Amino acid sequence: MPERNLTAIGNAVHKACDKAGFEVARQDIRVEKTKNFDHGHFATNVAMLLAGKTDKKPNDIAKEIIANLDKPFFEKVEIAGPGFINMWVEQKFYSTECKSLIDDFDGYIHDVIGEKGKKTMVIDYSHPNIAKPMGVHHLLSTIIGDSIKRIYKKTGWNVIADNFIGDLGTQFGKLIHAIKKWGNLEEIEKDPIPNLLKLYVQFHFEADKDVELDDEARAEYKKFEEGDPESRKLWKKIIGWSLKEIQPIYDRLGVKFDCMNGESFYEDKMGAILEYGRKKGIFVDGDNGAWIVKPDDSNDVPVLIKKSDGTTLYATRDLTRIKYWEDTWHPDLMVNVVDVAQEFHFRQLFFAQSKLGLTTAKNVHVAFGRMQFKDIKMSTRKGNIILLSEVLNEAEERAYALAKEKGFNLTDKETKELARIMGVGAVKYNILSQNRTTNIVFEWDKVLSFEGNSVPYLMYTATRAKSVIKKSGFSFEDIDNFNLKLDEKAEVGTVINIMMYPDSIRRATDEFKPNHIANYLYSLAQDFNAFYNALPILQAQSEDVKKSRLLITACVFKVMEDGLGLLGIEVPEKM
Repeated sequence: MPERNLTAIGNAVHKACDKAGFEVARQDIRVEKTKNFDHGHFATNVAMLLAGKTDKKPNDIAKEIIANLDKPFFEKVEIAGPGFINMWVEQKFYSTECKSLIDDFDGYIHDVIGEKGKKTMVIDYSHPNIAKPMGVHHLLSTIIGDSIKRIYKKTGWNVIADNFIGDLGTQFGKLIHAIKKWGNLEEIEKDPIPNLLKLYVQFHFEADKDVELDDEARAEYKKFEEGDPESRKLWKKIIGWSLKEIQPIYDRLGVKFDCMNGESFYEDKMGAILEYGRKKGIFVDGDNGAWIVKPDDSNDVPVLIKKSDGTTLYATRDLTRIKYWEDTWHPDLMVNVVDVAQEFHFRQLFFAQSKLGLTTAKNVHVAFGRMQFKDIKMSTRKGNIILLSEVLNEAEERAYALAKEKGFNLTDKETKELARIMGVGAVKYNILSQNRTTNIVFEWDKVLSFEGNSVPYLMYTATRAKSVIKKSGFSFEDIDNFNLKLDEKAEVGTVINIMMYPDSIRRATDEFKPNHIANYLYSLAQDFNAFYNALPILQAQSEDVKKSRLLITACVFKVMEDGLGLLGIEVPEKM
């Protein structure tokens, strides 16, 4: 497998460190593009890193590294500032990289960052609750999880996407009790989900006045868990109604799952876990006959596994899910994309799992903040839920108006298709371009804008690059044979940024943060548009220069299309 991209540069630095007698892990050597290309194309701070481990000065270490550096593709290497090693790379290296990228894009990416040896990840995301409409709060888990799935697949992982739907729990006791007490099945069937939500809201309203209602709901759920035929029949109806409502939204978002094993899927499997935990002495008696896992630290809260009335909890089902994932797929990594409010739950869950020894896989909670809306009036509120379907409708309507305003040369059918792609893409990008660990702010004016870090801007950049290729009369196969001739800073800057794409994927993978890819794409779009506006491509001063600039343009399109795809965003045919 050939050494490519920043990997080749980083490996060369690592070998030089080794020859000079310095011990440093390859993953600790970071190669970054420089801010000013007059001072080099790429730089590494490895000398300063090593200075902290030795009694040598960073500049002296840098000199030793450079003296031992094989320079097959470096034009020049020098020391800058307190010990940075700045590197200029020859054009032949860039030509080879760009041509390889065009020739076999997926192969190129895998050569750079592909997983060595097949590994498996199982990831759970979205997990809406049955009997409730999908609200905008489901967007974060759904969109972040789907992007992480795509990114890991890109790097060669075998990925199984699961959707741990909430179809059990005490809320069903409340809902079933509400249906029996106030509902009319014929009326409910006419518009199931809104009617079920109304009944659920009514239950809580009435329970505030009548404390006995909560006890009645708990009794109803216990009866359900014990297999009451009437409750079970009603519950199955509710699940059918809910799945019929949910699937079109997933289709609209382009989100697919390999399985949708809700909590009920594990209902007949929990007994084995409970028995196993008791047998190992991990599940012990708590207050009033409840079952718990004792914490290692007496100041911590015990993990509740079974309530004193004998009913199970989310933790019981989650442990059963972990065992099922292990027995079925033997994954190396288990990922749960759930909001930050569940941090304590997952800390307890992973503690209990480690005590039981259910899997050797790494368990990760990918937490995210909350969605905040600058203008709540933009979408109708029903109950306390901002409906996801209404946000998507609003996005498409606004995208349609924006496309009309821009006066694109499109038919009305083409404009509607662009509005669909741009509207849904804009909602996704607004989430994925922000750091998931912070609260995400939603502002329509920023979400759908041709200025700044937005989906319309990125889509326009990608379609602009594609249009140039189409007008050139050359195919991508033709362009694969062209060579680079880099004489202008705008050309050099764009090519160097193209080289950074695999690194953005690596960072997104390591940190479970798709915003690294989103922000990279914005940076590349800025560089390409500066290049496009400063230099003629099809009307270049010579055929060699034209072909060089077409090779750059083709690489930009390939990277923009692929990067947006990792975010689950389509690129329109034209704009």
